[in-house]
Amino acid sequence: MSNTESQNGNCGSTAFALGDVEVYPESLTLVIAGKECRIEPKIMDLLAYFSARPGQVLSKGRILSDVWGGTQVVEEALQRAVSILRKTLGDNRENPVFIETISKKGYRFLVSPKPLAESEADEINITERNIKISPLVLMIGAAILILLTYFVLDSLTDQVPLAPKADGDSPVASTEAAPVPEPDDD
Repeated sequence: MSNTESQNGNCGSTAFALGDVEVYPESLTLVIAGKECRIEPKIMDLLAYFSARPGQVLSKGRILSDVWGGTQVVEEALQRAVSILRKTLGDNRENPVFIETISKKGYRFLVSPKPLAESEADEINITERNIKISPLVLMIGAAILILLTYFVLDSLTDQVPLAPKADGDSPVASTEAAPVPEPDDD
């Protein structure tokens, strides 16, 4: 567990929802309006930190200390991260839905997280993997199907005897036994 995860009170890798936004911290992925969006690790740390403290006014110094883990960073790094997070979430400073700026104090996260059911989170990850391999699987499956069809048809034509047509043209497949020529006694 990272330093941020232990300090932010969030499970770290547990998927959760913020309204219509699904958050998958382990894979650094957000699902917004059905579209996946990957974010930087520090941006996910900040989102997880905010999500663990909805409604609380958090000072910039506290956020820098807790999320950046004592690393010396300037306040502009926090402002940049908040700006990226707002843009990713479709939020804005004037009419915030997720992150409210509290003048001279810090920030307040406005949405309470709801845990996603484990099966729902697993379903997203499985679907994501399936989408990545599906063209290859389809091509291999089609090739196997074509080969199987060829071999099955080839083996069937070997087993069905051909009987000559009455008018002497080319033979046709028949379910009747073909006449067996009698051997010459000469």
